Amino acid sequence: MRATNHIDSEIGSRIRQARLVENLTQEGLAQKLYISFQQLQKYENGTNRVSSSRLWAIAQNLKIPITYFYEGLDEVETTRASFPTEHELPDRTIRVARILHNMSDGVVKDKIFDLIKAFSETSRPPENNLPQKRQR
Repeated sequence: MRATNHIDSEIGSRIRQARLVENLTQEGLAQKLYISFQQLQKYENGTNRVSSSRLWAIAQNLKIPITYFYEGLDEVETTRASFPTEHELPDRTIRVARILHNMSDGVVKDKIFDLIKAFSETSRPPENNLPQKRQR
């Protein structure tokens, strides 16, 4: 059996991201694919390679084009070295984005977005990484 590589890990990461966007658990998607959730977990972690037919079934169940798993793969190594890609978002970030996306547009949605933005701006580390003097 051949060892997996960075492409297998990237495809696994994209499977995980797409599954979370669809609000499916590993167990839920695994049942649809007639595999164990442990096997799906191995795909998502990049431990096991995903066959082309299985990847096709995953794309169908997640309602995404098969090309989603391959777009930009040639750029992954250079991008990963400098900063996380959109396919490496933490689970919580995906869940928050899904909740905001599902809300009807309006004042409340705008206020929640503004609140998240304000919190993110106040929790950033200082630009120059030097200790900040306290204001008296």
